[in-house]
Amino acid sequence: MTNAFSARVLFAAALVAAVVMSLALPAQTLPVPAPAPTPPAAQAPASPQTPAPVREAPGAIYKDAMHPLEAVRASLANWSDAELGALAVGMHKAREACDAAKPEDYQGEDLYDLAHLCAFGQDWNPANDAALKYIARKEEPHRTQAYAISVAALTHINALDLALATTREMLGRQPYDAEVAYTVRYMKDTLEHAGSPQALAIAKQEHAAMVQALSQPGPLKAMHGDTTISTGALYASAMELAFLHRFADDSDAAAAATAEVDGALEKLTAVSAEDQQEIEHVRTQYQLLGKHLPGVQATRTLQSASAKPQIDSNFGAATVLVLFSDWCIECRGLMLDVMKFAIENGQTPIHAYGLLYSEDVAADAQDAGKVLHAENEKQLAGTPTLEVPGQVAKTFGVVDSPLGVVLDSNGTIRFIGALPSDAFHENGYIEKVLERMSGKGTAKGN
Repeated sequence: MTNAFSARVLFAAALVAAVVMSLALPAQTLPVPAPAPTPPAAQAPASPQTPAPVREAPGAIYKDAMHPLEAVRASLANWSDAELGALAVGMHKAREACDAAKPEDYQGEDLYDLAHLCAFGQDWNPANDAALKYIARKEEPHRTQAYAISVAALTHINALDLALATTREMLGRQPYDAEVAYTVRYMKDTLEHAGSPQALAIAKQEHAAMVQALSQPGPLKAMHGDTTISTGALYASAMELAFLHRFADDSDAAAAATAEVDGALEKLTAVSAEDQQEIEHVRTQYQLLGKHLPGVQATRTLQSASAKPQIDSNFGAATVLVLFSDWCIECRGLMLDVMKFAIENGQTPIHAYGLLYSEDVAADAQDAGKVLHAENEKQLAGTPTLEVPGQVAKTFGVVDSPLGVVLDSNGTIRFIGALPSDAFHENGYIEKVLERMSGKGTAKGN
């Protein structure tokens, strides 16, 4: 494990533990237009006019434009040595202070700050101890955040059963707000990546509260603090239940969950352009489940000069696709794992490909077969990576890279979703997805 990767894992854990969640941009509300009045029969028809072109809202364009920069900044793999060094110093100082403190000596705001401090220092047992003491004393206003710290701490010491129990307790005792929604989303994703059926169970428990929250106008806010979760993000989290039902081959339950989520959304009189865009991405991915792989016309392969730039039409026991943008630096490293995974499962066979696209539409239109970046050419050489037009990202509703798509032997999409960095490791997420599809172990991790 490299120092950069270690720091990235630690920092991500600290962010979750401290409940430093991504905040939505201020919503730009688009009113629902009223029906046009019907003209009287005697009224002469108006002269035909050229309809005004549909313009994408500036807020949505801004969010799209900023997304690559925000994604790169969020990864410590892209931080300088100076930044990583400063982070390490801060974490070390926090851990030393945490080790020297005793939770029983603090109360109120100080007790919560101690839990927060220990979480930043990755001192998970003391962080959990302080958080639980804060909760037990019925302290406010950081009660929900204390639950979040406890959930993250228990997860990082591999006490998933206790983390799940704490999440359930939080759902039963705390008002459903943005802090709760983010914490449950973290727990759902953690359990799903671990291959636990409890991901579906906690999604069911949360569903009614989430549907109710989704039916209310505006972003969901925290009871205390400034944390918010946008309508689009809330919709995506609510739809996780439908996805999990589909992964479990329960189409009826998935349809019922989808109807409830969409029904809640229909109660809103206005949805921002940014939120609507995120909602459409989720719908695109959900609608692909159970469908045959759409046509993907690769323009070039980076595997070798003799390899054909195409996805094998014989899908083998399964085929795994990893879609990622040319600016995703971490995805380049992931493709080395994909290559090893494909080699180790070549006799089964399980095929695996990377689908590299550019978000620069103009460059795509000029020559989709050009190498998008010199670094991609260099680092992805020899890997089963196919260059594809940018339109492919829209076809699969890609929001964040990397996006995984798993096909069965008939080329039917059985899984689509975001991939963790260790997805192709031994006993990793992709292996669990394939085992769930087949009902038995078929893949070898690397």
